[in-house]
Amino acid sequence: MQPESEQFPYVEYAMQRSPSRWNARVGQRRYLVFTVNFRLGLGAQPFPKMILRTRSVVLAALYAGSSLATSDSQRPLLKDFDALGAWFEEVAAVNATSGLQDAEQAKNTTIAIIGAGITGLATALMLDSVGVHNWEILEASHQIGGRLRTIYVGDTQEWAEMGPMRLPYKIKYKSDNATLEYSDHAMTFQLADWLNEMNQDSPTDLNISFIPWIQHSPNELLALGTGRHPDGSIPTRADIAANSSLGRPAPLNTQEYKDVKAKMSEILLNEETLREIQRDVWRVHGRTMKRGLDDVSQQSMMRNVWNASAEVADAIHGATDYDVFWDEMHHNSNLAQDGSKGTLGETEWRCVDGGFSRFSDAFQPHVQDRLVLNRQVRAIEAIKDDQNVVTGTKVSWVDVDSDRTQTKPGPQQSKTYDFTMLAVPFTMTRMMRLPSFSPTLSRAMAERGLRFKDACKVGLLFSERFWEKGDRPIFGGYSTPPDAAVGALYYPVYGHNESGRPGLILHYRGGDWSSRFASLSEEQHVGMVLDAIASLHGEQVRELYTGVYERLCWLDEPFIATAWTRPDVAQHALYIPAYHQTESNVIVLGEHTAPTHAWISSSLYSAVRGAVQLLLEIGLVDEAKQLSQRWMGRWMNME
Repeated sequence: MQPESEQFPYVEYAMQRSPSRWNARVGQRRYLVFTVNFRLGLGAQPFPKMILRTRSVVLAALYAGSSLATSDSQRPLLKDFDALGAWFEEVAAVNATSGLQDAEQAKNTTIAIIGAGITGLATALMLDSVGVHNWEILEASHQIGGRLRTIYVGDTQEWAEMGPMRLPYKIKYKSDNATLEYSDHAMTFQLADWLNEMNQDSPTDLNISFIPWIQHSPNELLALGTGRHPDGSIPTRADIAANSSLGRPAPLNTQEYKDVKAKMSEILLNEETLREIQRDVWRVHGRTMKRGLDDVSQQSMMRNVWNASAEVADAIHGATDYDVFWDEMHHNSNLAQDGSKGTLGETEWRCVDGGFSRFSDAFQPHVQDRLVLNRQVRAIEAIKDDQNVVTGTKVSWVDVDSDRTQTKPGPQQSKTYDFTMLAVPFTMTRMMRLPSFSPTLSRAMAERGLRFKDACKVGLLFSERFWEKGDRPIFGGYSTPPDAAVGALYYPVYGHNESGRPGLILHYRGGDWSSRFASLSEEQHVGMVLDAIASLHGEQVRELYTGVYERLCWLDEPFIATAWTRPDVAQHALYIPAYHQTESNVIVLGEHTAPTHAWISSSLYSAVRGAVQLLLEIGLVDEAKQLSQRWMGRWMNME
């Protein structure tokens, strides 16, 4: 592999395009000849296999002078731009517009938005913001918000975040004390500001405000795989920081293990790369794909490229939850930076005061007149004219009652729309009858396509906050019990040192463990969590447990059946461009289609992408550029 500074050289390359494809877009010139900078992939690859991407100025030239009023074939479409990188900058560079009459007609396009999660809700309001109002949200459940799920436990002011619970805000690096904003997550704060502005005159309190999230506390009890004090007591995070011998040892201690681990860290924990991810995650994603890091798993890299032994490769791979390089790189840019020894810096976090369902509440007044709840979509069909051209979509559904007994739509349970925006995870679309999509998109949506992960959370309510007392009080953060199954036990980040206030400890386990927890009864699961808390804090805590709890395993959740997306090898580079292509007048969106996935900002990125994709499809180029600038402008002109 070449040094980092040499991996992406620019070369000048002259291209000739035949008039058959480009004549309509570049006027009457028979050829468009231009010189353009291309980013190359790994230099070791033969030239024909290199992935070449034009810069924005080139794509802008292709559309210069075009008039959208003349032909649909002249319209710039999102699929023409760099799906793996900065497509939004290429949209901004398009020099094309539509006539006023065409724009007014296009704004009456009928749109079905399937799913009232954060993606569907944000998509609707983004379309509203540019004058496209003829949309309708169809939601299978009885509520909006999707995986935003805040539950107040036991008629108290203690809230459990069963879905998202924190946002990376800033990071401070050790090497130079530089502080960087997490630019992708800035979209979530931008959404909050927008909703607050829209709701400022609301008679009810719909304001979204943020408070610090405490990711770690010095007195957390870390019992899993760690040493013990001479008296047998469990070390705290501060104890381990002061005495590394109390910490969790590495899986192996051989020189080969250390050498291979160092090579992995050069990719996964490169400070320059992580800083770039925090500043401009989308372009770094594109570069990572072009380097070929999506084409090989971490294990394959270690075994087949670096010739590591099976024992070493398995030890390194088994210590994380990742197979794909990009996913762990993105993880390492935020969650891995906890300020402890060996990390590059410390992430500063935020959460929503009162819980993330405040976002759902803030959306409600702006979508309720075009929202249908308890409507589960079972089929989407393409409507075609006599020339077999798709002119619209037919959406069929069942009305969800308490028994959920109806499975087949009746004759009155369908409606036609010009476009359908599919904003639900593939765990749900796999239950639908869909149009015949392209092979790539069909595989992505199929059972063996895009992978998903599960998560479980259990919140136990205690009559007092015993963990905030004594000589080692715990305020926020999480402890780890000695048994691996339970995972992390989170403490509240709010209401500290309030006399007489009850408290909630939240068990959180993701990935394969959560799929196993879904097989337990509620009583078994709650009992395991209580046992784990007692193993850390003493048997006396059982007397303080109120018997009140909340439990949610997302695998069991109707109409969702997943917690987040975890793409397999090659699924980023292959599937994401497929999402950028509208098929049968259906646009696929959701956090699972974003390069980052698994965060609220991923849902918002997807909403922007989906809305821009629709606007370009119906010829509203000015509106597409406006929306792209508003939400993606912070990353424009960064190269």
